[in-house]
Amino acid sequence: MTPEHLDEAILLFGENLKNEMRAERREALTSVLFDLPRRSLLGWFALYEHQAGFLRELMERIPPEEIGRRMKTPGARPYHLQLFIVMCSHFLARQQRMLELGLAEGEPFPEERRDDLVTVVDFWERASRAYRNDGLRLPVEAGATASVWSSEHQGLVRELLRPARAEDYAAVRRMAATLELYNFVLHGEQRDGVFGHGPYPGAEGRTIVAREFNDLRNERLPWAATEARNPLPNVIVAYECHDVAVRCDMFGGIVTDPVEIDDRLDRLVALTQEGGTLRALGPEEVAAVQEAAAAAQIELYMKAVEWSPRYKIEYGAFLFANHLIPFFDVAGIDDGVAGRITAACEQTAERMIDDLVASVETGLPGSIWGHIGSTPGRLFWPVV
Repeated sequence: MTPEHLDEAILLFGENLKNEMRAERREALTSVLFDLPRRSLLGWFALYEHQAGFLRELMERIPPEEIGRRMKTPGARPYHLQLFIVMCSHFLARQQRMLELGLAEGEPFPEERRDDLVTVVDFWERASRAYRNDGLRLPVEAGATASVWSSEHQGLVRELLRPARAEDYAAVRRMAATLELYNFVLHGEQRDGVFGHGPYPGAEGRTIVAREFNDLRNERLPWAATEARNPLPNVIVAYECHDVAVRCDMFGGIVTDPVEIDDRLDRLVALTQEGGTLRALGPEEVAAVQEAAAAAQIELYMKAVEWSPRYKIEYGAFLFANHLIPFFDVAGIDDGVAGRITAACEQTAERMIDDLVASVETGLPGSIWGHIGSTPGRLFWPVV
């Protein structure tokens, strides 16, 4: 990878991230349940320190292009966000270290690991180009669109769509809102397990947009076990509309224009995917999924309320390991790597946690959060 190619990728990703985060005021986000800035910092460094080695191990056994192709199935995990996390974790942690060292843009970074930079960027680019139908890397490169389903799966979804009755739409909306809240609490207020994408061609010139919910039966996060368990591992909702435009972002989110599509919705279907097979959900299953998610969400909330200030930071190790492990899952590699990834992230947590807890009183040194919100220059500085 040439220096010019590497810098172009770093610049593209960094400036898009800066713009998206400022648009959502993400640098100012707070929570009463979780320490979002510190858990993110811990998670970024856990992947910064370890993921390149694991990605090299993965790429020795399967090319990134094949990972991307396997991600094209509806309901798949990993999905777009996991590719995003690979890049953002590495470069946000790297930038934080530069700030901690008091460097200025253009000064050499004494801790630079060029091999790791190339591994991360190479994996992200190749997997993303194979995953997306346009061969690009980010929605911003394609008019804020994200078309990822294979043509075969697009055809299957079109066949399963049915006229949108008011009672069905109301039930599906209720289910989708509950699943979004469940995943929000399950993932410690990280926008994981919720994916909006499209547009896809529908019948008679209409547009199909999709909302997916995955990680619904997680068994790896230490707090995920609940008495109420979702009956399905994933849920996909496809909407076929007329006169609707979409905007997708790099976090895996989607916004329709207009926001409310009630009077423009023509056909609808709620689906699940198991073993690569798609099937439509009946009204009873939609209700059962919604009720299970509602009950489990309350259980998760009551657990989080009891977390100590220390664990409200420390859980970031498990949260970010949960992003890297799915690449090995989709590759069919089950040789203890999930445990090794989690253990590596826990090592980073053990090293950082005391200083992060202390910084609740003293403040984060050279914080990346202020850099995100205020820098007039590049978010991620180039390799010198």
